[in-house]
Amino acid sequence: MHPIKLFIVLLLLPFAAFNQSVVTLEQREINFNLALDEEVDQWNKSFKSFSQLSKEEQDILYWTNYSRKSPQRFWDSVMVPILATFPQLRGKFSASLKADLSSSSSLPLLALNDTLILSARGHAYDIGQKKATISHTSTDGTTFSNRLQRLGVKNCGSENMSLGGGDVLMSIAMLYLDYGLENLGHRKTLLNPDYIYMGVGAIQYGREQLFFVQDFACNQQQ
Repeated sequence: MHPIKLFIVLLLLPFAAFNQSVVTLEQREINFNLALDEEVDQWNKSFKSFSQLSKEEQDILYWTNYSRKSPQRFWDSVMVPILATFPQLRGKFSASLKADLSSSSSLPLLALNDTLILSARGHAYDIGQKKATISHTSTDGTTFSNRLQRLGVKNCGSENMSLGGGDVLMSIAMLYLDYGLENLGHRKTLLNPDYIYMGVGAIQYGREQLFFVQDFACNQQQ
């Protein structure tokens, strides 16, 4: 079997905190039993930009909002089957995730934001098309904070990135697990109730690998 290698990185504004984790897993079938959440699906499709997203980008938006609508359900329906398939992921990170998801109430569904799509997609394409080193800094040297500020995002924001085997749900789950990252920055971003907007960008990176970027922002009128 081919290994699944997931490389996940995070940057937060206004703090220059850069965190990364690399997890390698065997390719195995996971037995999910997931029904479409029609409320989340309709919410996502209510934004004009939704139809312009690729299938992978639509899936990133869906699973992110699926997890935020009911964190406990995300644990039961997604994380439990993953941990059953990959028991080596069990430990303090999975235990803390179970506690965090169990104690989290429903969070605001993220609104698809055109500015953040431009930011996330632009960065994904810049890194992916050039097969550049995975980084929050663009290949021309532009930093994440500068990218967002140039687009008018001046208040709180963050960026998650993932490079994996093409399974969007697995990549989102690993961002939540934050395996090996003591500060749990990806998880905290995904569960942050202050974030109400998101943009996504995804591109193929090498053979059978998907690189994607999530850009988040809070209310910019504060």
